[in-house]
Amino acid sequence: MSFLELPTKSFFFASFLFRKDIVSVDSIKTMWEKKWGESFYFSHPFFPMKEYYSKEMGDPSLLQRLFGVCLDLQNREDFVKGKIWSTEKEIEMSRIEKLGVKSRTVNIDLGCLSLENMQLATGKPYSHRIYLGKGVYSDLTYVYQNKSYRPLLWTYPDYREEEIIKFFNSTRATLHKKILDLK
Repeated sequence: MSFLELPTKSFFFASFLFRKDIVSVDSIKTMWEKKWGESFYFSHPFFPMKEYYSKEMGDPSLLQRLFGVCLDLQNREDFVKGKIWSTEKEIEMSRIEKLGVKSRTVNIDLGCLSLENMQLATGKPYSHRIYLGKGVYSDLTYVYQNKSYRPLLWTYPDYREEEIIKFFNSTRATLHKKILDLK
């Protein structure tokens, strides 16, 4: 028999893809920190999905990406609420273009980094995604094995990049220290 116990807390993070001619880095940081508190940031140029997002967001050369990690420990039960918040922010920051069509100026991919794995929140079902409630699914992106996060068969190409994995491993070390400091 297993006993039910609450998991350790986690860090919430987001990958922001935004139109740098419309939305500033400072406005992204302000919006994120207003909701999640003190954070740190990381930028990486490799993002192979720019063409995909450009269909809705416009010229891919105007798209910029930024990762933000909240330094406050989060309850994993709040992951669904976080995804709902990020979706609402995307809608709020959309703009109306010619013919009344709305287009996003920012895409916010919310994630949950725990000691044992990293997952992204999504509204799209798929065979490897677990339904969490309220239209939100968990996309398991990394598992932690042999002192590093490891990508899975379905992990997006950008999350397979060595520098990005190093960033999340470093972030995990910060998370681990914060959890130990609670004890």
